[in-house]
Amino acid sequence: MYKLAWPREFGVRCALQNWGMLPGIVLAVVISPAPLLFGAEGEAAAEKITYVDHVRPILREHCFLCHNQNRSQNDLKLDSYETLMAGGASGPSIEPGDAENSYLYMLVSHSEQPFMPPNADRLPDEKLAIIKRWIEGGALKDSGSTAAKPKNQIDLSLTASNQPQGTPILPENLPKTPVTTPARPGAVTAAASAPWAPLTVVAGQHQVVLYNNQTNELLGILPFPEGTPHVIKFNRAGSILLVGGGKAALRGVVVLFDVKTGNRLAELGDELDVVLAADISSDNKLVALGGPQKAVRVYDTSDGSEVYSIKKHTDWVTAIEFSPDGVLLATADRGGGVFIWEADTGREYQTLAGHTAPVTDLSWRSDSNLLATASQDETVRLWEMERGQQVRSIKAHAGGVTTVEFFRDGRLATCGRDGLCKTWDASGRQIRQFGPLPDLPLVVAVSQDNARVAVGDFAGDFVLWNAEDGKELAKLPTNPAAPQ
Repeated sequence: MYKLAWPREFGVRCALQNWGMLPGIVLAVVISPAPLLFGAEGEAAAEKITYVDHVRPILREHCFLCHNQNRSQNDLKLDSYETLMAGGASGPSIEPGDAENSYLYMLVSHSEQPFMPPNADRLPDEKLAIIKRWIEGGALKDSGSTAAKPKNQIDLSLTASNQPQGTPILPENLPKTPVTTPARPGAVTAAASAPWAPLTVVAGQHQVVLYNNQTNELLGILPFPEGTPHVIKFNRAGSILLVGGGKAALRGVVVLFDVKTGNRLAELGDELDVVLAADISSDNKLVALGGPQKAVRVYDTSDGSEVYSIKKHTDWVTAIEFSPDGVLLATADRGGGVFIWEADTGREYQTLAGHTAPVTDLSWRSDSNLLATASQDETVRLWEMERGQQVRSIKAHAGGVTTVEFFRDGRLATCGRDGLCKTWDASGRQIRQFGPLPDLPLVVAVSQDNARVAVGDFAGDFVLWNAEDGKELAKLPTNPAAPQ
């Protein structure tokens, strides 16, 4: 017999815990799944697998105690087809047609932690097979149903991006003399690729280094005497390079550079600690920054004045990004918090609850309709913005995910504590794996044509891979030697 219980912080889907029988009390009635799933010779019968006939009896035995019409732990009710398909507070529990990415199945099949039932063996194989066949068959309600339409299906048909007219912007006649030439490279703390030009920029020590990612040619070096660069971003046109960082516990700042000339355009912020996250809005009017002080501050780029500040975060701010259309601002922190704000006013728009460990990175899809968040809880989660609902949870890297970035075509690139870089389609299926890296991968940058993936690690290696076949193309130094 079973008692359903689940730690509140994880977000309930379905929970199972062995419960000893109390004398004289019948705790549950074991109801076996409907018969005739298999013929006498073990071959699958032709009848439909449905919620009413096959899945509900399994859920009734193991899950109804905590997920029913009277007690809906975490807002999840499993005792009716409609409430099951609606999901709970943590988002959808079933992805019709895709068992491997249905969170309910992931937990009960022990393919994602925390395993269900806790402190007990997983459900018997025959029950898991029924649930899996039901989901992959379209999650039918009853024998008279047709396949359910997938809930919150992610649209891969992206609209055309706002590519600026004219020739893509590349640096011209930038200095190539390094600011410093250390004996060994430091950790790669930041990197970015331009949205339209074959240009990839990587953080060095007190400098940022610009490369042509098609020829691997060094295009220039921009000094950053303020300290260590912790964030590099291009504006949406690719004409401005944002570099944020500083010195820990002393000062944090954001500097804007003209990509073509290398000239400094603005210096924004005067934090009492290093800037860890920052971005520039699509109209180039606003810069948002944050770090260990737990606050997000937004500045006017024309005069450097503070437009507004956000003080809802309870831990270090680790990721900031404006939506490509300039309407929203996403921020995340070391406590697992993710928030969406109106970019112009700073008013709160959505709270995205789900991560159970520090959020390390976030990335908007190019149409601004989907946000990806990466966390040390080993998952990448995808969120739609109309209702702020989670539409996908990808168990991406054992030990935690360190970074995530959307390709322009809707694919994803991630890195994690398993030492690997991976690419994924929008349904959460892994496409390719790169590495392992010599050390912990920290940053990823996807080229403008979706053809190359650059990854930097803790040991200072910055590696460029072919995104299609996984071949290593080059290792680019983050602190190049002085020209001869």
